[in-house]
Amino acid sequence: MNIEIKFRAQRTDTKEFVYGYYHEVEAEGVGYSYIFWQGNTIPVRADSVGQFTGLLDKNGKEIYEGDIYHMGDNTITYTVVWNDSGFIGKQNGSSSYAGLEYWMDRIEIIGNVYENKKLIN
Repeated sequence: MNIEIKFRAQRTDTKEFVYGYYHEVEAEGVGYSYIFWQGNTIPVRADSVGQFTGLLDKNGKEIYEGDIYHMGDNTITYTVVWNDSGFIGKQNGSSSYAGLEYWMDRIEIIGNVYENKKLIN
């Protein structure tokens, strides 16, 4: 399985999400974050960067770190997080986890932690 390594992050100027390769640099003690895509260098918010998991939800939507999803029951939501050696779903409001690959045919992305914080509660 070939997984494309790419990232998603919010632009600093419009808060629109952009996708591509992530790079972080430091100049004179200040950190700067960028997404490189199709010849463009786009400044992004470092706290909004999420890596592509290599998986798609049941609707064919790419799953990224920081995405919020459910598996059929809208009252039980999960957030995609990195845990030890891979991405998993952390159940919001609980200490439970769900494997993404095992459940991906039921996963439906409903938002992300950067734009939809209310979905976590």
